[in-house]
Formats: sequence, C-alpha cells, structure tokens
Amino acid sequence: MGTVPVSQETVRHFEESIHLPPGVATGTYRIRPPLVKPSRLTAFSNGGVGKNLSDGWCLNFAVGCTHACPFCYVDEIHKRFGRSRFGDIVAQDWGNYLLLPENLTDVLEKTPWERWAGEEVMMSSTHDPYLPKLARAARDILGHALPAGVKICLQTRSYLVTKDLAFLASFPEQVRLQISIATTNRDLSRLIEPRVPTPEARFEVLRQAKRLGLNVGVILAPILPPIAVRHDVAADIRVMARTLAKIDPQHIFGESLHVRGQNLRLLEDALGEPVHFPAKFDTDTANIFHRELGNFGLRGTWWPA
Repeated sequence: MGTVPVSQETVRHFEESIHLPPGVATGTYRIRPPLVKPSRLTAFSNGGVGKNLSDGWCLNFAVGCTHACPFCYVDEIHKRFGRSRFGDIVAQDWGNYLLLPENLTDVLEKTPWERWAGEEVMMSSTHDPYLPKLARAARDILGHALPAGVKICLQTRSYLVTKDLAFLASFPEQVRLQISIATTNRDLSRLIEPRVPTPEARFEVLRQAKRLGLNVGVILAPILPPIAVRHDVAADIRVMARTLAKIDPQHIFGESLHVRGQNLRLLEDALGEPVHFPAKFDTDTANIFHRELGNFGLRGTWWPA
C-alpha cells in the first residue's frame, strides 16, 4: 500500500491539539491504585453489556474530557456521583473541566501490571487518553502495561496518538487501536465534535496504524437521525463504509445515539434544532449499517440502543 499524504488541515489539527482549549478549568485529584478497574464494556459472558471492548477491565486516569462532544453521557456520571469527591469543578459545562491525577507516578508503580497479563484492558472509557494534557501520561502508562503483557484496547479520537504508533506497533499482539467516527459530514462534525480532529484526520490515523501492522478498529457512533445539516443517514454511512473498505480494519462497530442524562438536550442545543427519532430508527439504521458494509465486502457489529 502506498503512502497516503497527510493534508495540511490534518497537520494543523495536530499542532492545535497540543494546546489546551481556552476556557477549560483544570485541577488535580488523587487516584486510587490499582489503575486497572473493573468494567462492564465487555461480553455478556463476562457479565458485561455486550460491547467487546475489553475482558472486563478499564484504565481511566483523568476526570473530564476536553473534546466537548455534547452527545457524551460521561458528564452526567461526574455531575451525579463525582461532586462530593471532585468538587464543584465538575459543574462546569462538559468539555470545560479536566482533572489530572497528582499521584499518577506513585500509582503507576503500585499497580501490579503482571496481574493483568494476557487480559485486554480498555484505555479509556470515560475520557480520551490522548487529550493534549494526557498524551505524555498515556505513553507512561502504556510503557508499564505493555511490557508486563497487558493487552490494550486503545480508544481515541485524537491525532496525537500518531506520535506513539511506532511504539505501539512493537507490541502487535497486545494492542487494538480504535477510532470513533460519527459522520463524514464536515458541518455536522463541527457541531457535535467541536474540538476533535476532522473525520479525514481520524481515518488517516487508522491508515497509518494499519500500515504499521497494528490491529485496528472503528466505532461509527453516534449515528444520528435525519437532521437539517445531514439529512441522508444512509448516504453518510455509505461514505464511511467506502472509506473503511480501503483501510480494511479488523473491527467495525456501530451504534445510534444513546439518550442518557442531559446529552440529548445538549446535542439539540449544539445543532440548533430538535432531534426526532423515527419509529424503529435503531433497527432500521442497524440494517443500513450492515447493508452498506456488506456492499463493500465488510462486516461489523451493531450495538442496539
């Protein structure tokens, strides 16, 4: 496969992502060892919710996420359960607070990494591990976990992960790199993923990782119903499927918006219009997902709402 050139816009997103967005409140908290915690983002057979993103483990090392995606339901968790532990900072709008662990170095050393040798751990389930302020810590964590034999499902929307692709590729049997992409419509992406690199930049991450021999995957989510800025859902999924066919990822997942907490209201505020779900939208979209992937010789797993 030939080298795919990186566009100037991709480079600009990379350079901009090095800096913390303006208006973000920061602070610290103390994280409790071990870094690896139980997670339900695993198979039903493991007592999970049917999302095969780990063997029942996750690795989170921040509170908040500066991507500011209004559809994310993690904010509701922090506001409902985290205020007593983290303080009023979590009352800020989603995307405008980020707490970093002040004792991460100590907890890295106190985590018995060999205990999870051969087990897949998701990094991360409540924030992007490659946010600008987290990328160095992510590399430190991976530098402890991977040599100890831990398998990592690395879930990100960030182009910053490309800085570590060569390192990740030195553990080809242990790393699954996954990217989330909700749409290929630029106007929609700007509204619902305001601080995330463009869809094209994220596809480029997959291309680079695949060329290096990494196990790669993509989550097409959240798929939204017809809205003014992007009415044709099937056409959007078709473009994503056509692009993925040239990359040939090992894993493709998809899901529609899961309405939880305030995420629907925040999404409607970002879009400037109400979001209406037609009857059987989830089932119909699942059929579109499988049909469009199949048209390009791909297979995927749809996670029902």
